[in-house]
Amino acid sequence: MERKPAKVAFHGNSIVIVCTDLVHSVWFYEELLGAEPLPTNDGYGCPWYQLGALTFSLMPNASDSCPIEFPTHAGAMLWLETDDLESAHRYLVQNGVPMIEWHEGEFAIVTDPDGLLIEIWQAEPE
Repeated sequence: MERKPAKVAFHGNSIVIVCTDLVHSVWFYEELLGAEPLPTNDGYGCPWYQLGALTFSLMPNASDSCPIEFPTHAGAMLWLETDDLESAHRYLVQNGVPMIEWHEGEFAIVTDPDGLLIEIWQAEPE
């Protein structure tokens, strides 16, 4: 009889967003989306951020942008919420953020500077 390995537990910690242009990605996440820089030093020069409950790092070592074509390609998508989706939509469009889908009053799908998909939902009132 073959022994099964013990169950292994995994716990989410953060995500790493690999980017082609750190300056442009910092502008997008920090200036446009309001991510707060963290004092974390990973030893590799990658800045860390907090955006709501999401902790992430920007790793500037990609040579090409994300090849995902929504909705036909598999890939990761960030999920964000906002208290005012209509204002967020206008703000992102005014700042040249590519709008992939817009479902007025429900959600929007945009991309970051390298084409990473970001779904933004209207937050439910508490």
